[in-house]
Amino acid sequence: MKKVVLTCETKDGFDLEQKILEGLATIVHKPCKTEEDLIESCKDADAVICSYEPFTLKVLNSLPKLKVISTRSVGVNFIDVNAAREMKIVVTNIPKFCINEVADHTVALILAVNRRLMQFHNSVQIDRLWRNDLYTDIMRLGELTVGLLGFGNIPRLVTNRLNGFGCKMIAYDPFVNPKVAEDYGVELVGLDDVYQNADYISCHLPLNKSTERMINKDAFVKMKNGVTIINTGRGMIIDEEALIEALDSKKVSYAALDVLADEYPDVKKNKLVGRENVILTPHIAYYSQSSVRDMRLQSAENVLYYLRGEYDKCNIVNGVMK
Repeated sequence: MKKVVLTCETKDGFDLEQKILEGLATIVHKPCKTEEDLIESCKDADAVICSYEPFTLKVLNSLPKLKVISTRSVGVNFIDVNAAREMKIVVTNIPKFCINEVADHTVALILAVNRRLMQFHNSVQIDRLWRNDLYTDIMRLGELTVGLLGFGNIPRLVTNRLNGFGCKMIAYDPFVNPKVAEDYGVELVGLDDVYQNADYISCHLPLNKSTERMINKDAFVKMKNGVTIINTGRGMIIDEEALIEALDSKKVSYAALDVLADEYPDVKKNKLVGRENVILTPHIAYYSQSSVRDMRLQSAENVLYYLRGEYDKCNIVNGVMK
């Protein structure tokens, strides 16, 4: 019987996962936050199911039995994927488990900014004002340009949702065929073209060495005055100090962010908190009852398929098959 350690916090237990792996593995729940936690809790694990725990080179070198890292996420940037490949440790993810929820959340943030929903709400509920003349800069969404950074599963769904509003859609993604974007009614353009022409810039890029802090001071200089920044992707893609400067200077008029550079930010100290022109949600774009069930099911199934030797059914991201 194999041992699987569930290293992330969970309020739902692990009965579903255990049922999926019944007869093949036993699951132990040991929430971990640090490298030391992982080394101690997973030292005899054959597989782990994780979220954002730091599976670094140090950790991987300390887990001689480990064969599978199954993430409950799309991104795998918290894992040293290259080291895992060298050590023949399979890394799997679940690339489509919450794509509808994140697309919905992205569009909700765009609409909330466009219609100034939070600002008007606060003026009524907090300031006890009933005034409709506080924000006279509202533009018709159908007359604006939305620029997508990345054109994978989620931004394609965002496009489907926004097409009904009539706004112009452009996207930057060097790995997508322009014909694919054209089929969605989107013009594939260069990165600087997005910066220079978009009224709303929505980020959907994976986090890697080339995208980390890609939206920085130089990028903001290239953008239209009064641009709005939306991020439901990865927090570290935006240089937060540069964003704060851009908000202060009015280069960026609004920001709506579901993620920050720190996965667990100190909201009492973060300079983006408390601003009238910033909407923050606590990395919740992925969530619905259905998506959470999908997350649990699919991450456990990746372990199941590996243990059965059905490697073609695993969503392996680092090329290791066995």
